[in-house]
Amino acid sequence: MRRVTTKLRQLLVIAGLTLAVPLGCKDKDADQAKAEVKVLDPASNGSPISIELVKFTGEGEGRGMEVLLYNTGDKTAVAYHFLFRYYDANDKLLKVKPGTPFESDTDFTSMSGNKYKCEPKQNQTLEIDGVIVSVPADAVRAEIIASSVRTIAADGNTIEDWWSQENFGEWPAG
Repeated sequence: MRRVTTKLRQLLVIAGLTLAVPLGCKDKDADQAKAEVKVLDPASNGSPISIELVKFTGEGEGRGMEVLLYNTGDKTAVAYHFLFRYYDANDKLLKVKPGTPFESDTDFTSMSGNKYKCEPKQNQTLEIDGVIVSVPADAVRAEIIASSVRTIAADGNTIEDWWSQENFGEWPAG
């Protein structure tokens, strides 16, 4: 009886190790994949934050979007003023808020806080809620720029200006 119990214990230990090893490797692979950085082309306006649309989220008016940031700079970005331009399937620039006093070729929003932190030479994925942007229903693509970026001051508590284009509320010429 004792011999059977010892054999059973050995089998259980081997079975447990067999299951644990692949799980350990899987976690290591997931961490490695997470650490991979997608370097985006430099921003057209000189911003230290480059942005690309990953996908629109939701349907029709009120859609949001998922965007990927890449910080080309040497500081941690924590606050942004974003400008958006939307295009239809024929690559025609679309108006936002058409027929209202706020009709424009560009949309904008600002975001700040630790949730939006983007470390130097790293990526950050952000969800932008459709409540804070006006994505036209027929938009199939978006251009996005950060027109101003703020960072954390040396004291670690204060947010300070880092970079801003000349007129942060207007899409730059060119």
